[in-house]
Amino acid sequence: MRAIFEELDNTIARLIPDDGSNPIEIKRCELPDEAILGDVFEIYYKCDQQIIEKIYLIPNERIRRLEKMKLKREALLRRTKDNR
Repeated sequence: MRAIFEELDNTIARLIPDDGSNPIEIKRCELPDEAILGDVFEIYYKCDQQIIEKIYLIPNERIRRLEKMKLKREALLRRTKDNR
C-alpha cells in the first residue's frame, strides 16, 4: 500500500493511504530520518494486515506527484482562460 506522509504531531507521523482507507499513525522514529512531509511510502503489512512489517520511502515520488499536480493546475488555468 502506498501512503503519503501528511502530518507530524509531536512524535506521531500520520500517513494518508492512496486507497482512501483510514490514516495510519506511527511513531516518527519508524520513518527514515530524511523523511519530510509529502514523501510517499510503500507499506508492507504482516499476514494479519494489522502490523506493519516494512516501510520504504519511494525515491522521487513526492517530486513526481507535485509536478503532475502542477501540470494539471496549469491545464485548468488555460482552460479557464480559453472559456472567457
